Amino acid sequence: MRRLRQYATAVALAGARACAGATPFAIIYTGTISDSLMPEIINGQNYTVTLVFDNRDDNTAINQLWIGAHLTCTIWSMNNTGNVVFAQDLVARPPTVVGTTTTNAVGALTSIFTEVRDTMIPAGAYTASGVALTAPVHWFANGGNAVFADSTSGYRTFRDSGPGVLMNIANWSAPQPFSGPCSAFASPEAATAVPTLGEWTMALLGLATAVVGARRLRRHSRQPAGTGHPKQIRG
Repeated sequence: MRRLRQYATAVALAGARACAGATPFAIIYTGTISDSLMPEIINGQNYTVTLVFDNRDDNTAINQLWIGAHLTCTIWSMNNTGNVVFAQDLVARPPTVVGTTTTNAVGALTSIFTEVRDTMIPAGAYTASGVALTAPVHWFANGGNAVFADSTSGYRTFRDSGPGVLMNIANWSAPQPFSGPCSAFASPEAATAVPTLGEWTMALLGLATAVVGARRLRRHSRQPAGTGHPKQIRG
């Protein structure tokens, strides 16, 4: 029995080590489109800004400190149906970042960057679907308007119905696991749940427990009649 317990522990530890790679997390802002000069981007409808982090050292949103160097992707999804999308790889082209993003012991945001922006983005440094953009492209998550622009006819923009992409924790979602490529042609669901280390470990522990139980049943079925423990004999 001791060997079986050791086996179960070894299986769980091996699985934990195999799944211990860092999990990317995303936070999402939702705003309302205003003063759009792009016919594909519709006034009065929603748009979202997704920022993806990967510190390559952890797989939890609890007690995190993310800096600008941890940003890996931004995805801008426009209109209620998300039929217009812009995505940029922030590893290949890092944005201008001011401040840090942190979480507490339950994974809730406690602070967020005061500014994340990029301007003069050349063709080839981003992907776009549902709209024909003219490079260079510009976007701003810093509480200022306009929030997004390309260079068609000099400067074509859309604004937020408020004062821009608000950089405070009340306007952003809690960090959630992110799965998928940094591409405007990916699924409209920008941030999708992926198994965390805890979920993988529990699954492996369950498998190990099932193996142990099966071996015990097999051993018990092979015992000769009348050899059970005295407490199991009645009458």
